[in-house]
Amino acid sequence: MQEGVTLRDERRVRAVQADEVVMERKDKILLVEPNPDLLEMLLEALTGRFDAHITCVDCPEACWEVDMGDPHDLVLTELELPRGNGLRLAGELVKMTSPERPVVLLSDKIPARRVIRAMRLGLRDVFIKPFAMEKLLDRIEVLLREFSLRRRHVSKYHGMRELVRRVIRERRDVHRRTELVCRDLVGAHKRLVHRVLEFEGTQTQTS
Repeated sequence: MQEGVTLRDERRVRAVQADEVVMERKDKILLVEPNPDLLEMLLEALTGRFDAHITCVDCPEACWEVDMGDPHDLVLTELELPRGNGLRLAGELVKMTSPERPVVLLSDKIPARRVIRAMRLGLRDVFIKPFAMEKLLDRIEVLLREFSLRRRHVSKYHGMRELVRRVIRERRDVHRRTELVCRDLVGAHKRLVHRVLEFEGTQTQTS
């Protein structure tokens, strides 16, 4: 720690730096849609509203391949997918990755019981077609904002945790050094006492 910089100052600096990193990072949206026309419409709407990195895939396999290498902040998936099911995919994404990461499902028609099941699996919302695009975009904006806040809190938590660990390590190091200095002082004192006693013994014999 630099001279004149207190632990509180360093903690504040680290927190500000963590906020800057989070704020500079663009949101990442994963769009799973096999219908080319709907995909084009959704992509146009998303790029028009959000300054985000948007990845488009058309099946669960491609979704897993893309998301496992670079996790996204929000997944927007169709229910009916080739070689898979959007509901199952959403549940697996929530279970296998981050339970806090929002997943939104799009469907032509879905029974109420399946909607309830979807929510129990961790989905944040279900939109039944035809839906108002503005409502979908508004909901995505809210979910991204909430996830960003969670990510920021987690970043602060890990930063503070690392700072506490560093302080503990430094204190242990100071304690060890203090013990070594004390041992050296005790040893030096013993040697000095021994020499004084030897000197006094020599003086006595001389007398």
